[in-house]
Amino acid sequence: MAPIKEDQLKQNLARNLRYLREGRKPYLSQQMLAKKLEVTQKSISRYENGISLPPAHVLVAMADLFGLTTDALFMAELPNNNQKEGNTTNENITYGDPPQDCRTEKQADG
Repeated sequence: MAPIKEDQLKQNLARNLRYLREGRKPYLSQQMLAKKLEVTQKSISRYENGISLPPAHVLVAMADLFGLTTDALFMAELPNNNQKEGNTTNENITYGDPPQDCRTEKQADG
């Protein structure tokens, strides 16, 4: 099996991190995630845009926060299992538009 190139790892992590962060209930902003991981919001943005990879201690903290292994964060598709805090599942994952904020729906319903 050929090793995965760094650019592909960055893309996988970027997609997975954004999916995990935005799919949580309640929604987790970049700033809130940065505070939990003790990094800057700019760092989270760089990870989600595939510009850089986080250091090992941040990867371990991310994996723990989302209830995954560090390996899973880099997979092309996330494994099917329940996340810890957000009660988010990865069943039938599709990487399309992020979920709508529920506050928007409540306002529309009136």
